[in-house]
Amino acid sequence: MSSRYLFPLLIGLASLQAQFASAVETVLVNLDGRSKQYSGKVVIEDSVGSMLLETDEGAMVQIMADTIQSRETTSQELKRLDKDQLAERLLEGMGPGFQVYQAKHYVIVYNTTRKYAQWTSSLLERLQRGFLAYWQKRGCDVKEPETPLAVVIFGDKASYLEYAREELGPAAGSAIGYYSLQSNRITMYDLTGMQALRREDSRRGSLHDITAMLSEPEAAPLVATIVHEATHQIAFNCGLQKRFSDNPVWLAEGLAMFCETPDLFSNRSWSGIGKVNYERWDLYRNNANADRVDSLRSLIVDDSRFRNSRTAVDAYAEAWAWTYFLITWHTDEYVAYLNDIADKPLLTPAHKQARLADFTKHFGSDFAKLEDEFYRRMSRIE
Repeated sequence: MSSRYLFPLLIGLASLQAQFASAVETVLVNLDGRSKQYSGKVVIEDSVGSMLLETDEGAMVQIMADTIQSRETTSQELKRLDKDQLAERLLEGMGPGFQVYQAKHYVIVYNTTRKYAQWTSSLLERLQRGFLAYWQKRGCDVKEPETPLAVVIFGDKASYLEYAREELGPAAGSAIGYYSLQSNRITMYDLTGMQALRREDSRRGSLHDITAMLSEPEAAPLVATIVHEATHQIAFNCGLQKRFSDNPVWLAEGLAMFCETPDLFSNRSWSGIGKVNYERWDLYRNNANADRVDSLRSLIVDDSRFRNSRTAVDAYAEAWAWTYFLITWHTDEYVAYLNDIADKPLLTPAHKQARLADFTKHFGSDFAKLEDEFYRRMSRIE
């Protein structure tokens, strides 16, 4: 299973109210006996002082009132980091051994080969162009991100896991890359092992070598993971989705899977959005034939199967199948549904009935009719 973006704990923050000031706040907090300073714009704040703070690099930091040691407000407006400033910030945070590669919309810090960083940036740039064009053509108000997007690439799995465990915990071992709602960064490791190959033979590590390695069948889930996590990042930074609002998991993950399908016959390993994801579709069909598919209603209102390792793979397959169907044959309704979800208030979890109402508002309440259409249309997929 490809990794998922992080779902933060929102305990104690559900009553936050919107703030409209753009002044910069500097907040000193106590985190388990360690002092840490944050600067940014308060997005929302509750009556006791707990807040969601947006930083100059686009991170979202949840700060609880009882951890705040001091707080200072300035009249200065928050200015976003440019690529050079973001590169400096990332290099400072990652420490020695890391280098930076700047693409048009991405800043990549890495301690693998420069060629792998270039290959990754090329893939991400093509995804972003394709993603924006795809949704603009369907009437969505999406645009290029206001700030450069950050990507961290480790040269090997061991160092990646050491870093990822702080954020993912035990789930780090099953994730070969992830997008963080908090930091707004993608973190991954060199899936080809290029750094190790370069140490063994200095002639290895070219773009040709990378493309050749990623054309092998076993590379398909690796390419899919990169595109999957990058889709989360661009969706949350172009206006299509909103971080920290109630995004049903089936919707967010289905959207990422709709874009992730690799194309190993392409010399660039990926060739576009909306391809049939046969790995997901074959699993869904097998489960459906064995009567192991849960109801559409359950998929919409309940995220629990995505969080359970025993049921997550099947839930992801269902999310891909329904997303493919709805985007392909109910495009206008899907776009309107996406817009409604993006307009929801931050840090306000929706109850099951509210999620159900959101869905039926656009797709109707006759689930039997919708499921009949789903199986009729999807049966044409070869």
